[in-house]
Amino acid sequence: MKAAHQLKLAGKGELAMAVELIDVHTPKNQELSLIARRCLLMMLEAAAGDAWKPEPHRIAKKDLRGSHRAMDRVRPAFEELMGVWFSHADTLGQAKSTRMFHLLEGINDQDDETSSAFVEFSFTARARQMLERSEVYARLSREAIIKFQSRYSLRLYEIGAAIYCKRDPTWAGEVGELRKLLHVTPDTYPNFSDFRKRVLEPARLEIAQLAEFDFGWEEILSGRQVRRIRMTFTAKPGHAALAAAEENDRHSVGRRPRRDGEVEQIIEAVAAKLLVSGPAKACPPPAGELRWPKDDDLNDYEEAYTPLYRVGRQHGGGHSIERLAHSFAQHMGEKRHQLVGDRLMSSWQGFVAGKARTWVPVR
Repeated sequence: MKAAHQLKLAGKGELAMAVELIDVHTPKNQELSLIARRCLLMMLEAAAGDAWKPEPHRIAKKDLRGSHRAMDRVRPAFEELMGVWFSHADTLGQAKSTRMFHLLEGINDQDDETSSAFVEFSFTARARQMLERSEVYARLSREAIIKFQSRYSLRLYEIGAAIYCKRDPTWAGEVGELRKLLHVTPDTYPNFSDFRKRVLEPARLEIAQLAEFDFGWEEILSGRQVRRIRMTFTAKPGHAALAAAEENDRHSVGRRPRRDGEVEQIIEAVAAKLLVSGPAKACPPPAGELRWPKDDDLNDYEEAYTPLYRVGRQHGGGHSIERLAHSFAQHMGEKRHQLVGDRLMSSWQGFVAGKARTWVPVR
């Protein structure tokens, strides 16, 4: 809840999701639609650090419906979310038990469809308790959430965001466990070859294009059948993380051709404007925007670079910040001074996390 509160105050389009929310249940283990999962994450962002409080929360309808003018796609998602529930081990009397509880207590949807219309929602008492006590969270990008076009990609993005910065960034389990985690019903893609083609491979391509990490998997056979899966989530190096951040800024039209390599050259908006109107004076970044230090010296006593220093400490695997910064400067060249704000932070975080995995661990 503290992390959710801080991310909302920062206003950089990031949200904290308790890892407990990854493993949700639906009635009869049905698939949770992409729009329902997206709405849930948007509602968590709106509640932020107040999600544990016994009070209703509000979210603007325009945030839920996106580019659509009506709520016809969102209201069925509300029905799905009202059925979401959890289960965990507990005790009843002196015996072990399994406690089950719902996530949402209620959703109140205004009939108004204007830009000022909103939806009010509240969490159940048990869900609030779970959110309040949660100590591990995944840090998600709002831009990436709304750009994913597959519910399986979004689910694997949530899982990867909670894992890829750990020392052991892997998930391993039975194929059935993975299907259940991704809400793939038993009668959907029953053959693993179809499951691989329709679920895993498209998700890997979307995550590679939009997320700050990549993922791959190892198939463990029993005889001739795939019985277990071992997935590994790996932080991208700086240039790849930057490319993902830039892709999130582009329009979704043309994303698949760009992913498939069918676009010969991408001309950014600024470059396109120059081609049409001729050269113009570049506008400097806003004052106070996070920048890379000119002397490549990151330290904890200059306030302007404190966020970069903290990321180095948190994700650098204990390696020297000076060494990480020097390596980043060599890797990025002059481009490090062109990156500002979120793009710089994303590139730096991906780089130091990658070095933490490739360099000899600090003892």
